[in-house]
Amino acid sequence: MPVPPEMTAELEAAYRNAEAHLPVVPRVVLHLHQRDELPYAEIARRLAIEPAVVTACVAEALGMLVAMLDGDRPRRWKTRQLRATERRLRQRHRDYCEGFARAMGVIEPIRWEKRADDHITMTALMLKSLPEPLREPALAFFRDRLSLDQISSRLEITRRAVLDRLAEVLSRFEDGPESFENWLRMLGRCPAPPLHELSTSSDNRRP
Repeated sequence: MPVPPEMTAELEAAYRNAEAHLPVVPRVVLHLHQRDELPYAEIARRLAIEPAVVTACVAEALGMLVAMLDGDRPRRWKTRQLRATERRLRQRHRDYCEGFARAMGVIEPIRWEKRADDHITMTALMLKSLPEPLREPALAFFRDRLSLDQISSRLEITRRAVLDRLAEVLSRFEDGPESFENWLRMLGRCPAPPLHELSTSSDNRRP
C-alpha cells in the first residue's frame, strides 16, 4: 500500500513493520491491489483463486494493519474458504519446488515439514544435492560460519578456489525455486492466459 506523503518517518516505519508482519497471502494480495493497481478480478485470475478470497485477503490485511498500528493484537480471519485457498496455494508451490528438485536429479520424495519454512527445506535439499567439491565449502561457510581462510585450510585448497566454488553455489541457488512469497508475486505479475487457451494447450499451464 502506498504510504501517504504526510506520514511521518516514525509512522512510516511503524507501518512498514506492521506490513512485514502480515501473513504471506494477504500481504501479497494487498500489494498486488495497492501497489500494482490490479483489480480484484484480475488478481483472482492470475493466482487462480476465487474473487471472494481476494476480497477477504485485502479486508483481513487492512484490518490487521489497523490493529497493529493501534497497538492491538491483530487477529486472523477464520474463514474456511480463505484457509483452504492458502493450503492449495502452498501445495501448488510445493509442486513447483518438486519440479525443480526433479530437474536437479533428486529422486526421493521431499519430506515437507508441517511447521517448517518450505524455502529452508528446499535450500537444505539443494545443498545436499551439490557435488562434494561444492557442498563441502558451502556447508563450511553457511552452516559452520567459517572464514574463507579457515575453509581454505580445512579443505587444503587455495582461497581463490574457495571463492570460485562458493560463487558457483550461489549461482546455482539463484537459479533455484522462488520462496512461497516470491512465487506468489511472480504469479501475480504474470497475466494469466485466457481460459480457452488453458484448456487447449498444456504449454500454457501456470505453475
